[in-house]
Amino acid sequence: MEANPKEISRRTGLSEKLARSIADFKPPKADIDRDIDILESLEARVVTRWDPEYPDNLKEIYDPPALLFVRGVLLEQDCNAVAVVGTRHPSRYGVQMAQTITAGLARAGVTVTSGLARGIDTVCHRAALDKGGRTIGVLGCGVDVAYPRENKALIGDMSRLGAVVSEFRPGIVPHPTNFYRRNRIISGLSKCVLVVEAARNSGSLITAHHAIDQNRDVFAVPGSVMNKRSEGPHSLLKQGAGLAESAEDILQAFSQSRPAESQVPLFHPIESDEDLAPEAKAVLDALEPDPDPVPIDVLCETLAVDAGKLAGLLLELELRGLVRQHPGKMFSRVEP
Repeated sequence: MEANPKEISRRTGLSEKLARSIADFKPPKADIDRDIDILESLEARVVTRWDPEYPDNLKEIYDPPALLFVRGVLLEQDCNAVAVVGTRHPSRYGVQMAQTITAGLARAGVTVTSGLARGIDTVCHRAALDKGGRTIGVLGCGVDVAYPRENKALIGDMSRLGAVVSEFRPGIVPHPTNFYRRNRIISGLSKCVLVVEAARNSGSLITAHHAIDQNRDVFAVPGSVMNKRSEGPHSLLKQGAGLAESAEDILQAFSQSRPAESQVPLFHPIESDEDLAPEAKAVLDALEPDPDPVPIDVLCETLAVDAGKLAGLLLELELRGLVRQHPGKMFSRVEP
């Protein structure tokens, strides 16, 4: 906080202009002291991108967080990690498949990452711990916030036997837009992403999208064509994702990995936006075409839309291939 622009530039490699902006930013010291007190009470710490403990996988992505708030320990072996994601409302079949595949990965020494949400995320975290494996949870809030509340005990167990991480400061609540950013970390920590059950408009497909952008493989568990929760995985399978019936299907990818570039892109622009709801059409019209993204707070002000509702509309547009998300909660319109 006391470093001058020249020292910041020298130590980080940032431009002088950006270093000057950072030097001029002076948050209240009381806020910093509060955060430090919270972290110390949780036995948590800050890991920056320049620290040896910072995950190598995460350094490879386009927009790695400058720092992580960490409860627990990040190990070198976590470079062999698989993300398992899916619906918050899984079927009995989805739960069984998530438990079976996660248990197989844990027995093989693979770290399992997910987002500590209800449903599939919770199932895979608990299954990994039950088999004595490692698991990492990525929060869309501060590491001191138990979300969902029923996972407070699970977060405590993971902090002792694995790790819980977040790029958000202590006290930050789980705002809907935070999960956009969280998803890129889930995939960024991992070698590949497995989608178990997910609706066609599920946020799990955003994680799969991030995985492709980050040159990671994507796998999906097939399900019943009569089950709406199978639409997401089946859509991925049709577009080039690997089929996963067991942990062995994923483990094989570690030894015979096919480049993610060879997979078919997961999202395609629709031919027309005529079937969009009026609110979604208004959001699309307010966006600039690539490569000129618009910050989400500007969209909120321009459209006079609640941030949570706007996040949902942007998610719908992104899933349909009409909108692209950029670092810093910025969005642009994808031209046909």
